[in-house]
Amino acid sequence: MVSVWLGFDPPHQSDTRTVYIANRFPQHGHYVPQRFADNRIISSKYTVWNFVPKNLFEQFRRIANFYFLIIFLVQLMIDTPTSPVTSGLPLFFVITVTAIKQGYEDWLRHKADNEVNGAPVFVVRSGSLVQTRSKNIRVGDIVRVAKDETFPVDLVLLSSDRAEGTCHITTTSLDGETNLKFPSWLLSMQGSVEFHS
Repeated sequence: MVSVWLGFDPPHQSDTRTVYIANRFPQHGHYVPQRFADNRIISSKYTVWNFVPKNLFEQFRRIANFYFLIIFLVQLMIDTPTSPVTSGLPLFFVITVTAIKQGYEDWLRHKADNEVNGAPVFVVRSGSLVQTRSKNIRVGDIVRVAKDETFPVDLVLLSSDRAEGTCHITTTSLDGETNLKFPSWLLSMQGSVEFHS
């Protein structure tokens, strides 16, 4: 009882999970619509606004860059026999070249993300099959995936056009394996799932 009060144990456990198809939630029930993350893929680290501070922070976390920054600052503040240019110029060069390289790599990631997020997919909306972009898929949408297409989102297989109703997948983009796999999770789903439309 104490664990329920503290929130460790959900009070209403059930072996079933309710999935509302095409986001049609009950109007007068006790269901509170949940907010889910969208389906956009973001693999980039930087934006236009945070590139300079975030990149400088990451570069000066490296002990060698931080050491040369301290040496440069000491040479600026204290009269030393060596010029601050001897440590400042190489540090500036290394920081600049690294920032350009990382900025270019991140720009390529942005470009790849836009391609994936803008890929056309077919979903069931309002009882008809409509074409939309991958980033617009929402939880509860029914997605049609054709043979040899990449899955645009985590999916549960509802039906297949094969005679046995099965499908095989390849996980090349995840782990590099090219052999076809029969998803074992289709056989070993625990509990049951209720579908409502």
